[in-house]
Amino acid sequence: MDTKKIPVIMDVDTGIDDAVAIILALSSPQLDVRGITVVAGNQTLDKTLHNTLSVVDYFGRGDVPVAAGADRPLVKALYADPATHGESGLGTARLPQPAIKPHSLDAVSFLRDTLEKSDEKITLVPVGPLTNIALLLSCYPHVKEKIERIVMMGGGAFEGNMNAVCEFNMFVDPEAAQIVFDSGVDIVMCGLDVTMKSYTTMEDILRLKATGTKAGDFCAEAFGVYYDRYVNNSRLPGCAVHDAVAVTYLLHPEWIRAERANVKLDIDGRETYGQTVCDFRPDRDKTADNALVCLDIDREKFVDLLVKACQYYK
Repeated sequence: MDTKKIPVIMDVDTGIDDAVAIILALSSPQLDVRGITVVAGNQTLDKTLHNTLSVVDYFGRGDVPVAAGADRPLVKALYADPATHGESGLGTARLPQPAIKPHSLDAVSFLRDTLEKSDEKITLVPVGPLTNIALLLSCYPHVKEKIERIVMMGGGAFEGNMNAVCEFNMFVDPEAAQIVFDSGVDIVMCGLDVTMKSYTTMEDILRLKATGTKAGDFCAEAFGVYYDRYVNNSRLPGCAVHDAVAVTYLLHPEWIRAERANVKLDIDGRETYGQTVCDFRPDRDKTADNALVCLDIDREKFVDLLVKACQYYK
């Protein structure tokens, strides 16, 4: 049996679901997390960077480099989301001040340096706005040959949460997303079609809490406000753990149904700004397909995986 680890670099805007994605990735024996880069999104960069350092340090992985990246989108002002993730970005959860510091390189330089020096291709796992990744691909296009693929959280074929058709990460920086989707790098898009099916009910949250671990306690506390907001403002019976789905795809792609498509970004539509326009038509030019679009997931197995990850942090 092949036990070779998958080398990955995560790119996060650490709010609640980013934190869970980090917890899941760092607990997995299947992944070799080479570093984590940070971007503004769910909150301002100072907060998303602080949250990332806090999560990495609190869960005992201070050996993983954390590099600060873009503090704003490519062409417009930042739209953060304190209403969903709280003023800190982690809901009501409180972590100790991190003892670790950011890497000396900025995020794009760290990505370039790590990719150039790697003897094997690395998978990028961006779960926030794609600003850092777009800057990397624009400034250093030669590193594409060192990228295995991009497994991202963002977009949606048939779902939107910022307008009728646009997801938050795409809305924050659609120009960056356009660069990434047009880059020629293989992409797996874990958008709202699948992440809105990846929710935790109150019963699930109590299961996480019942693990009696620091991770279970953190998740239960962080999900407090998050859960209430989802139940009160969406059709879900729980809170969607969006970003953890990208990590789940790496670990168990067989749990997720996906279809290839040609994905384009709408960056100038008045009512559709930021939409990931996914062409699934049978008679489309399939040579132009640029992404595998995730559409469904085994939710029960997803929740079981989160519980298992929490049990890791005894």
